Amino acid sequence: MTEKTELEFGGATITGGKILLLVPLLGAIGGSMWGGFEVYQRLIDAETAITEYVSPDFSGYDEALAVLESRLTDQSRILDTVEDSLRNETDAMQAQNQRMLANINDQIDTIEVDVRQSESIARTAEDTVADTTRELRDDVYALEERVNDTLRDVDLELREIRDDLESRIQQMLDNPLNDNE
Repeated sequence: MTEKTELEFGGATITGGKILLLVPLLGAIGGSMWGGFEVYQRLIDAETAITEYVSPDFSGYDEALAVLESRLTDQSRILDTVEDSLRNETDAMQAQNQRMLANINDQIDTIEVDVRQSESIARTAEDTVADTTRELRDDVYALEERVNDTLRDVDLELREIRDDLESRIQQMLDNPLNDNE
């Protein structure tokens, strides 16, 4: 006569065959829960990385642009003041001295050339800042791509290591020398 393995739980009797079905089912449920927790943890880690991201500081560029704009504004005011002053003087002295008028007009031309040069320098600086900002943005995007590629590579390596480990564990479990009764 053979003895059947039975397990009594809450008034229900479970035989050996049902126990063998219950073990893989519990293993599958446990594995699914573990996988779910791993996915959740990765989502939490990704959210943390995103919330802790700090964009580059462009305040130095903004300050340089503000200084250039301030200088241009000051030069424009100075030019307006000089032009007004010079025109008033030339009107009063026009009858007296034509030579002074020519000299003053030369001074105005020189100032206008200086202003044009200043504006050209400001435009060049603005273009340089825009190019630098664009390059910096491209560098940040390239860095982000490299980080994502590296994370993908690490993930693939971890999967390969896990598969190798699972294969080795299975080999050890399948080894007939491991049967202890």
